[in-house]
Amino acid sequence: AIEAARDVAAKLDIYPDGTARRLREAIAEVHDLNPANIVCSNGSDEILGLLAQTYLAPGDEAVITEHAFMVYKIYIQSAGAVPVSIKETNERADVDAILAAVTPRTRIIFLANPNNPTGTYLPFQEVRRLHAGLPGNVLLVLDAAYAEYVRRNDYEAGVELVAGAQNVVMTRTFSKLGLGGARIGWMYAPMHIIDAINR
Repeated sequence: AIEAARDVAAKLDIYPDGTARRLREAIAEVHDLNPANIVCSNGSDEILGLLAQTYLAPGDEAVITEHAFMVYKIYIQSAGAVPVSIKETNERADVDAILAAVTPRTRIIFLANPNNPTGTYLPFQEVRRLHAGLPGNVLLVLDAAYAEYVRRNDYEAGVELVAGAQNVVMTRTFSKLGLGGARIGWMYAPMHIIDAINR
């Protein structure tokens, strides 16, 4: 890793590939995904902000849980939208409470799974149930920043759901794998969302 960093440091005068093609291909190979369905960014925070700016407008609502990553609320408000905070049950996201909070103004559900700082997660069947209960025009954002730390058979970061739906995205980061200073994040999403974010 140190040698690779030295090699890169010698080329800092050259602009990088804006599409991060090689990185997207490497991520796709590791996770068995189509690189065309991946966007890379300056940390997953940037993608979360881009999603808010792209899919929220003044007066819209976005649902978050009470112990959600604080940047969700910041990005929601910066888009002029209203954050709707949902109480958790035993420090865990409550699918029924989230679904009950959805209104005609709801545009995004931000769900950190697993959640930080509580360390809790929703089993995949619960995430699937959440998605099944959402209107098709509500975007489910699965923030799987800590996915590598879950060692449970009933957990899935979101790849399966994204692959079979048009209103689900999964965000990931290298920050929790020892590369916090590199600020490398990525999103796996349907092509229409990839196209919107790339604009």
